[in-house]
Amino acid sequence: MKAAMLQDANRVEICDLPNPIATQADEVVADVQYVGICKTDEQLTREGQMKGVVLGHEVVCQLPEQVGYFALNNELSCGVCSYCREGVTSHCTELRELGVNEHGGYAEQICVPQSSLYKFEFQNPLLGVLVEPISCAVRGIERILSALKLLPVSSPNVLVIGGGMSGTLISYLLAQSPQFDGSLFLHDISTAELAWTKQVAIERLAEPLQDHAHLVVECSGSVAGLATAMRVVRRAGMVCVYGVPEADCPLPIAAHDLFMREITVLTSFAGATVQTMQQAIAYISKDESFFEGLLGRQISLQELPEQLIHWGPLPGTRTVVMLEEG
Repeated sequence: MKAAMLQDANRVEICDLPNPIATQADEVVADVQYVGICKTDEQLTREGQMKGVVLGHEVVCQLPEQVGYFALNNELSCGVCSYCREGVTSHCTELRELGVNEHGGYAEQICVPQSSLYKFEFQNPLLGVLVEPISCAVRGIERILSALKLLPVSSPNVLVIGGGMSGTLISYLLAQSPQFDGSLFLHDISTAELAWTKQVAIERLAEPLQDHAHLVVECSGSVAGLATAMRVVRRAGMVCVYGVPEADCPLPIAAHDLFMREITVLTSFAGATVQTMQQAIAYISKDESFFEGLLGRQISLQELPEQLIHWGPLPGTRTVVMLEEG
C-alpha cells in the first residue's frame, strides 16, 4: 500500500508498505478515505524525531463489508494504570498515539482497535476529519468552564489568540455553551478574512487590549502568542494554554509577576475519550453548515510531503488528504 512516512526532519516520502494485518482479537484493518492535516503533523515533520512513522491522526475510514464512515480516536490507552482509572487517559503511562509514535492514517489502510472507531452519518463524510480536533476542543472547553469559577466576574471578557482551527473550535464551542455568559474577542496576527467569525458572536481585534481580558485562550502555539497572553491578561485573570507550544518554549513570565498579578495558568492537552468523541459528532450533526465552512483544500497523498514542509492551509480551515479505497 502507499503511505507517507516521516524519514527525517522536513523529509516525508511516499513509500510502498505491506498492508497491515490484524494481530489482536479486537483489531480491524480499515480503508482510509480522508485525513485532516493538523498543525501537530507539521511540527512533527519539522522536528523529525519520529523517524519511520506514518503520520496522520484525524482519520476517516471505512470497514470492509460495512456501510458508512468512521472517525478515529488515535489515542490508545492501557485502561489499567492510575491515570486511566482516573479517566485522564491522555496521560496513560503506556499511551500509544496513532499518527504520532505509531503508524497513523496517511496510508491506504490502517490497523486499529474496533473500539477506537466512531460511526457517524454526516451528509458530507469529509466532515469526519473534524471529529478528533473537536473532541479535543470539547475537553478544553470543559476545563475552561470549570476554571471560570475562579474569576472575579460572572460575565468575563475572553480573548482568543489565533484564528486557526484551534481558535475557531474553542471560540465556537464557548459561544455555544449555555454555561458561558461573557464576551468573545479574537486576535490573529494575520489580517486575512476568517469566514467563520461571521457566524460566531466574536469581535476581532487588530491589537489585543491591555488589561481587558479576564481570560485569554492562547491557541496559536507560538512564543509571541503566549507572551501576548501573559502581557495583556487582567490581574486575577486566567491564561489557558491550548495551542501546542514548542518543546523549548519557556513560560514568558517571572514567577514573582505570576504571583503578584495572581494569574491562573490552565492548560488542556488532547483528551479524546468516548464521551468527547460522541459530543464532537453531535456538534457536527447539529450544525453541518458551519463546519462545512471549515473544510479547506483537498489534496492527494502525493501532494502531502510538500504541504507538511511548506505549511499553508487556507485561513481558518482544515486541508484534507484524499485517499482512494485501499
